[in-house]
Amino acid sequence: MSYKIELTDAFKGYTYDQDKIMSPEETVAGFKEKTAKLNLDILSQTRRIDNGRLNIPVFFSECGADAIKVTGTKKQMGKGGTPEQSEASAVMELAERFSFFSFVKKEEHFFYSTPKELGEKALAYEEIIKSVHDNQEDAFKVKKIFDELPLKWTMGYNLTKKEEVMIPFNWFYMINEFNGPSAGNCTEEALTQGICELVERHTSSIVSHEKRNIPGINLESFTDPLVIEMLENYKKEGIKVYASDFSLDTGISTIGVLAWDPATFPDMSEIVWTAGTSPDPQKAMSRALTETAQLAGDFNSGSNYVASGLPKFTNIKDAEFITHPEKMIDMDALPDLSSNNIKTEVENLIHALDKRGYQVLAISTMHDELEIPAFYAIIPGAHFRERAVAASVGMFSARLITESLDPVQALSRLDDLEKALPGQYYTSFYKGLMLSAIYDMEAALTQFETALNRDPAELNLPDICSHMGTCLKDLEQYDRAIEICKQGLKIDEQRPDMLNTMGFCHFMMKNHEAAITCFETALEVDPSLAINYANIGSNYRELGEKALAVKYYEMALKIDPSITFARENIERLNAD
Repeated sequence: MSYKIELTDAFKGYTYDQDKIMSPEETVAGFKEKTAKLNLDILSQTRRIDNGRLNIPVFFSECGADAIKVTGTKKQMGKGGTPEQSEASAVMELAERFSFFSFVKKEEHFFYSTPKELGEKALAYEEIIKSVHDNQEDAFKVKKIFDELPLKWTMGYNLTKKEEVMIPFNWFYMINEFNGPSAGNCTEEALTQGICELVERHTSSIVSHEKRNIPGINLESFTDPLVIEMLENYKKEGIKVYASDFSLDTGISTIGVLAWDPATFPDMSEIVWTAGTSPDPQKAMSRALTETAQLAGDFNSGSNYVASGLPKFTNIKDAEFITHPEKMIDMDALPDLSSNNIKTEVENLIHALDKRGYQVLAISTMHDELEIPAFYAIIPGAHFRERAVAASVGMFSARLITESLDPVQALSRLDDLEKALPGQYYTSFYKGLMLSAIYDMEAALTQFETALNRDPAELNLPDICSHMGTCLKDLEQYDRAIEICKQGLKIDEQRPDMLNTMGFCHFMMKNHEAAITCFETALEVDPSLAINYANIGSNYRELGEKALAVKYYEMALKIDPSITFARENIERLNAD
C-alpha cells in the first residue's frame, strides 16, 4: 500500500482572526462531538485564564485522564484575537499533542533497521547531512558509522518531490523534538500550521543566535482590523511593542514581536520576545501578538514563561538591535503567499522553500479514533535555537549511539567514531556520559575535561559544564562543581540544571542561604520544577525556619504529589 498525502481544495470559511475552513465555534463543537463519542477521556474542560487587561483572550484546554497519560501534561494553551478562536486554538493544540504522542508511543508505526540494510529506500544521506548543517568532507568520514546505526524508521511523504520516503524518526526527533506536530480541520490547515511553525523556529534561531540586524516594521503600516485593535490594546496599557521582519531569505512572512511594560517590569512582568509565521503577513502579525499575550500573563500577573523559540531578555538594553533597528520598513514589503484556497497556500510554502533548497517531509500522525488531520512536519536544514550548536552527523551519531546501545557497547562504537574523525569534543563528552552511567566517575571526569580542551563551540560549553558539575558533585568535590557550573552559567544563565547542582553542593556544605538563592534562580527560569520548591524547603528546615519549610514543601507537592520526601518532612515538622 502506497503512502501518499494528497492536497485538495480547502477554501477559507473564516478569516477574521486566523485563516480556517470553518469558524472557531464549529471547530470547538466538532472536537467536543468527536471526543464525546470515543471511549477515551481526552478533554476535561476549556477555561479562559487571562485577567482581561489586554482584552486578548488566552484559554486552557484541560486534559482528561487518557490525554494526561499520553501527553504527560495536564493542559494545553490556546491563543487568539477572540475568545472563540482562543478556545478553538486550545482544543486543536490538545488534538495535535494527543495525536502526536499517541503515534510516537505505538511501536507498530515504526520498524528498526540500519541505513546500510535499507540502502536506497532510506532518506538520502545528503538530507541527513543538511539536517545538522554538517560539511560534506567530515560527514562522509563518519558515514560508515552512521550506516551501522540501528535507527527507528517510519513511512513519510516528501511533499516537495511528491513521493513516499522512509524517514529515520529518532534522528529527526533529536533535532526537532515536538516542533513540527500540527492538527487542523483539514489536511491543508494542519500542514500550513506545521510548516509555518518550523519556518518560525528556523528564522528565530538565526536572528537570536547571530543577533541579526533585521528591519523593524512600522506598526502604523498594518491594515488588518484585528491587528490594529490588538496594537491599540497594548498601547492603551502603556506596553511598548516592537515588530521586526524575521522573514530573512525564506520568502515566507515571519514577524517577531518584542513587548514589555516599563510600569510593571521586572516585579510583575517579563520582557516577551516571540514570533509568528503565516502565508499572509497580516496574519503573521496577528499570531505574534496573540502569542505575546499568551506568554505575558497580561504583563501584570507576576507569571513566568519558559523560553523556547526565542530567548528571554532580562534587560531591555540587551535588545537594542530589536528596539533600535538600523532600518524600518512597512508591512507590505514582506512576502505575501496568501490565497483564499489553503491548498494553494501550502503549495506556495513548499515552492518557496524548494527554491531555497529545503524539502518538506510530513508524517501523518492522525489518531485512528479521533480522526482529526494531524502531521509531523520535517524540513531538513531548519535551525532550532534549543538544539545543539555546531552540530554534525558525527555529533548526533554519538548521541544516538549512547541512547540506543548499552554503555559498554556504546563506548566501543565511540572509539570507532574517534578513529574515523579524531579530536572531536563530542566523542569525549559522550564517553563521559557512558562512564558516568557505569559509575566510573573518575574516568568520566577525565573525558569531560578532555571535551573542554577540544575547543567546543561556546554555546555547547554549558552542556559539558553541567555534566562535569554533576560528576564532581558525585565525587563530593563540591567547590569544583560550583566553579564549573558558574563557568557554564556565564554562557547560558538560563540553565536550571546547573543551578540545581550548585544548590545541592551549597546544601551539602551547609551554605543554606546560597543554596536557596540557587534554587530560587532556577525557579525564575522554569517555575514548573517542583523539586526546587522542595529543595528550598529542605534548606529552610536546616535553618530552623519550620513554617517556611512546610510552605515550600506544600508548594512542591501541589505541582508534583510524588515527591515523597517533601510529604515525609511535612509530617516530621508538624509532629515536632
